[in-house]
Amino acid sequence: MDSLTIQGNAYDINEIERIVNSLTKAERIVFDLDMYKRFRNDIYETYKQIRHICNPRACEKTTLETVKKSLREHWLEHYLNMNLTEAHIVIEYAERFFGLAIK
Repeated sequence: MDSLTIQGNAYDINEIERIVNSLTKAERIVFDLDMYKRFRNDIYETYKQIRHICNPRACEKTTLETVKKSLREHWLEHYLNMNLTEAHIVIEYAERFFGLAIK
């Protein structure tokens, strides 16, 4: 999969990987930094939506592993217009960006 559309924004996965793997913030140009911040925010918002589909009771803590195990493609397609592969990409980046905060 070369591109991912989340929160109405389309992202080139190869370009995102290049930006994420930059060694320091100084190496990222302003445009890249803006795209990185927008992508990161969109990943978090989409992860929250996926988590809510898996467990609509927001007062209960839902772990990352529970979200991964509870994914149902028909729910994703119906509620988020997203397939299972895209959901796994979002979860992978959410884990990478937010780590322990969402575990």
